[in-house]
Amino acid sequence: MKKLLFSLILLLGSVTACKAGPLNQASYTDQGAGLPLVLIHAFPADHHLWEPQIKSLSKKFRVITLDLKGFGTASPTQGEAVSMREYAEEVKQLLDQLKIDKAIIGGESMGGYVSLAFVKSYPEKTAGLILADTQAIADTKDQQAKRESTAQDILNNGPTKFVENFVPKAVSPNADQSTKDFLTNLFSKQSANAMASALRGMAIRENTMDQLPNLNIPVLIISGDLDAVIPTSESVSMRNAYPASQLVIIHGAGHLTNIERPAEWNEAVIAEFAK
Repeated sequence: MKKLLFSLILLLGSVTACKAGPLNQASYTDQGAGLPLVLIHAFPADHHLWEPQIKSLSKKFRVITLDLKGFGTASPTQGEAVSMREYAEEVKQLLDQLKIDKAIIGGESMGGYVSLAFVKSYPEKTAGLILADTQAIADTKDQQAKRESTAQDILNNGPTKFVENFVPKAVSPNADQSTKDFLTNLFSKQSANAMASALRGMAIRENTMDQLPNLNIPVLIISGDLDAVIPTSESVSMRNAYPASQLVIIHGAGHLTNIERPAEWNEAVIAEFAK
């Protein structure tokens, strides 16, 4: 049944060249041919986080990435909360713009929250899910307060200190300097308003754990066993909630596994969806 579903989706329109275009003043890339695969970036990044995936996975899929509101060259925010559902609406708009009926929706960290919000609103448009280094539970009151404090500090003092402190948490202690430099440069390009909006939006996100048992699509869960931001136990919890899912634990990797261990990340996606 899964193979038949994928075969039908392959009949959708595809592209062979990388494109960039406006989506409410947002940028996106669209490269490759075949089964559409939408990748949603983590906080506080933009679509450039997916460079290792665009290059590799576009040989197997039609890989689409976008800048969420406020990030990269997307429409700016003013620091107000942007909910995960609002970000998911941007993904829906992009699929409509590209005339794609159904796609695999994948996200890293905050992108996973957006992916879960998307499948809740648009299950008929979701061919599969990739939930990487993310979780389905909501923030506690203490976590919400911490996000608000961080948002206010970024707005008042700029994001430099936050980025300096966050990069070491985003990767494992064994990450090479070039990976840390890449992330520092990428995060530093994002505006304080975008970061505050995303932090406030993540703080009010819904608990989506109860929707996992109701899914009837392929789900790939990826986690780095050295993740200092979202522990692997959260990935195990999602796997237990939806036993039909596949859990891949990347040993020796930290929070952003797609950047730190791209070959293993990409291989997991190919193994699950390129069938």
